[in-house]
Amino acid sequence: MKTRPNWADSIKSQPEWVKTKPWHFVDIPDDADYESTPHDSEGDIITAITGMVNILKSPTSSVLNKQQAFMFIVHFMGDIHQPLHVGRPSDRGGNDIKIIFDGQNMNLHSLWDSGMISKQKMDYLQYARFLQGQDLLNSSFASTDILLDQIVEENMAARKQIYIFKALNKGPIILDQAYLSRNLSTMNNRLLMGGKRLAYLFNQIYATR
Repeated sequence: MKTRPNWADSIKSQPEWVKTKPWHFVDIPDDADYESTPHDSEGDIITAITGMVNILKSPTSSVLNKQQAFMFIVHFMGDIHQPLHVGRPSDRGGNDIKIIFDGQNMNLHSLWDSGMISKQKMDYLQYARFLQGQDLLNSSFASTDILLDQIVEENMAARKQIYIFKALNKGPIILDQAYLSRNLSTMNNRLLMGGKRLAYLFNQIYATR
């Protein structure tokens, strides 16, 4: 089966899939943690990944359900490593913070989704190969499981750096190359760890097959 990483985004506006919108993120205030924060009754990215893993592991899941769960996991493991998908409720994970970056109007969330990546002057394959050459790829996980609460903690720590900019009373915030340079290692770390953990997760799911 050919996976489509953007499939989960493309379907969430469809009536039969609108329930999946909150599955792409979780909002947690700075002074709280996942367990102490109220969550959407439809679920969040933590419950979504957990549920999809269970579908893939279940011998009674249909082929269609397993195909969909596989594509959801590919997408959600990318989302959960983007720090603003573990966002502040006060600004909806940076969506309400309007910025200008390199002359383009966007919001802080979209900057971290794609804006900074697009400035790396590499296509996706070249960027993947670049990340594969980083030392972090040689690190290993001490646990036999992907610890989602650990990923949440990593993102909340990264958020402290993400919000270091001068807020203006009126108009969008202007972020420049200095902001990108200051956050580039964090972005690359999250991209690399997301890819590595995705592969590790699938290895764990299918190890006994």
